[in-house]
Amino acid sequence: MSAPDRSGPGRWITWTARLVIAFLIVPTLIIVPLSLNSDQYLHFPPRELSLRWYANFWSDGAWLQSAKLSLLISLAVTVLAVPLGTAAALVLSRRHFFGKQVVFGLMLSPLMVPVVVVALALYFYFGRMHLVGSWIGIVLGQTVLALPFVLVNVHASLQGYPLTLERAARTLGAGPWTIFFRITLPIIRPGVLAGALFAFMISFDEIVIALFLAGPGTTTMPVKMWLSMQFSINPTIAAVSTMITVLSVLLFISVAALQRRALRRRTRPVADLPTPARSPHSSGAFLTVKRR
Repeated sequence: MSAPDRSGPGRWITWTARLVIAFLIVPTLIIVPLSLNSDQYLHFPPRELSLRWYANFWSDGAWLQSAKLSLLISLAVTVLAVPLGTAAALVLSRRHFFGKQVVFGLMLSPLMVPVVVVALALYFYFGRMHLVGSWIGIVLGQTVLALPFVLVNVHASLQGYPLTLERAARTLGAGPWTIFFRITLPIIRPGVLAGALFAFMISFDEIVIALFLAGPGTTTMPVKMWLSMQFSINPTIAAVSTMITVLSVLLFISVAALQRRALRRRTRPVADLPTPARSPHSSGAFLTVKRR
């Protein structure tokens, strides 16, 4: 078998893709040396390396309070978005009704509509409900943005789902909740976990809705970073950005690992499945599955 030809258009496409990836990644990597700057102000390249701005973050009560609030809001958004997105994905993948595609498109609309428009609409809507300035309003608003990511991931994991397993369990007398927790959820678990990770990161990094709906006591970490850039720029914001970037990379690596695991389980060859073994207490017509 001959080696693939790396000359011609394919080579130029490969190099173009590499340049685009470098153009997107390099500005993010510059934040790392900036966070290690020992000077009072941002300076690149740093004259001397130091961890003083990381220590400043962990010793500053305002930064820690905003980080704690962002973490709690992100967890609350994940808890809300995952069940709602999973339920919506199950309905949209199994039910056939008039206007199904319209409903699916409306649920994905937060991905297509500018975030500023969504935030402005939520501001006026939540204002009548007296939720502006409360952490509950931020949670509900960010859930609107996170829900489509859960829906897309779970809906993708339901493609090719073996409904015969549920029919067999129903025939044997299993109830709906037993079927869901014992059969459906283990199969779609990678998609659910991927959606949960996306929902968490979308909420943790979101700033526009938080700016519109936040109050004096509900300053999330992205809002704190924005205010810090406006009034007092120091390398602490670079240290915070580096930690958020590392967290995002680790979570997205986890998402990729979950997706690879799901694909490997779906394409698992029959030879790798547990082999049936003859039971010592039964005749040749009856088999029991050997547990690994």
